[in-house]
Amino acid sequence: MSKQVSDEKIHYKRIYKIILIFIWAAILIVCFRHREYFTVDGVLGHSPQNTVLAAVFMLFLFALKSVSVFIYSGFLFIANGILFPLPTAILLNTVGACIMLSLPYWLGRQLGKGVIDHIVSKYPKAAALRQVRTSHEFVLSFFTRAVNILPSDVLSLYMGAIGIHYIKYLTGSTLGMALPIVTFPIMGTNIADPISPAFLIPFAVQIAVSVVSIISCYIYRKKNKKEAAYDEKENRNC
Repeated sequence: MSKQVSDEKIHYKRIYKIILIFIWAAILIVCFRHREYFTVDGVLGHSPQNTVLAAVFMLFLFALKSVSVFIYSGFLFIANGILFPLPTAILLNTVGACIMLSLPYWLGRQLGKGVIDHIVSKYPKAAALRQVRTSHEFVLSFFTRAVNILPSDVLSLYMGAIGIHYIKYLTGSTLGMALPIVTFPIMGTNIADPISPAFLIPFAVQIAVSVVSIISCYIYRKKNKKEAAYDEKENRNC
């Protein structure tokens, strides 16, 4: 009897995962077919005039972005800077970032190991994450966002699938995204005057941090390869 119940649970769990995948695929297809609307101009053109409705609309777009690789989150960060006063824009960006981080995380948590294998096969960098995962989940979550090791949605899926603690993941990841959450709306607020210091300074900071992130990622990967080669040599000698 218990075996039958167990088999039924496995069966329903598979059906549940299939349904999730179909829903996700449908959202991806819709977003891809209408991807020309997911620009700063497209978002501004379809945003409601009412402030509250505009805020709800932007949070909905953040949710949509979280399950679609076709929408660039930077457009949403900038659009908030144009639509709202800077403090409100930063608050909405923070809430939106939490939404973007959470939905694919829980999707990965539900889909499990199959997602891990698929991501590792498609994104070799993810294999390094599998090797470096430690008890410092907060630090790992922060570092992977700050350095942009993987696309945002893919990284969230992966973190959920490997079972990173949600609160540590969310706080670390949100802090890792703090720079664009703040600098992009500042640029959006001053986008009418792109040669002004108010626009150029956050733009330069964003570029500088991106360059440092790329260099840091390169150094980390090189160091990781050396350590892997050393460990392999030591195992052979043993």
